[in-house]
Amino acid sequence: MMTPIARRETRPQAISARQANIARSVIVSSALLVLALLAWTHLGLGALIFPPAPGPARQLASAGPYQVTMLADSGAMLVGDHNTLSLLVSDAAHHAISSASVTVSADMLTMPMPVPAVPATWSHGRYNAHPIFSMAGPWQLTVTIRVPGEPMVHATFRVGVRWHT
Repeated sequence: MMTPIARRETRPQAISARQANIARSVIVSSALLVLALLAWTHLGLGALIFPPAPGPARQLASAGPYQVTMLADSGAMLVGDHNTLSLLVSDAAHHAISSASVTVSADMLTMPMPVPAVPATWSHGRYNAHPIFSMAGPWQLTVTIRVPGEPMVHATFRVGVRWHT
């Protein structure tokens, strides 16, 4: 003989006003946290509170047969277009290369942040460039050197860019 199994009816429990307030608070707090994290990373607010370390005022790199020295003439790199770099390009015998076409392009390391490449002009034994940075944080500068009759070469440097304070 089969005994019937008692079926339990499940009714949705009513949510108390306190539970509803807690759920609302969790949702609002989560949304605010997500917005704060987006502002921290995408708007560069983290670099305002914790500025990146500035790169050394003098950096050396090799680019094919050339030695490239980058000097931060304007001091710390800042957001905007008032930065000045001097580039000394020399051959293996330490003779300055004056016939090159030199450009400087900047790429942000933490997110894609396109900025235009800037040409460097020859003046007083060095190439001078004014890179433009659109956001504070760590950046990589790529110096492209084109000497007539020679293959194009690149040198890279890392710099920390800060907000104006």
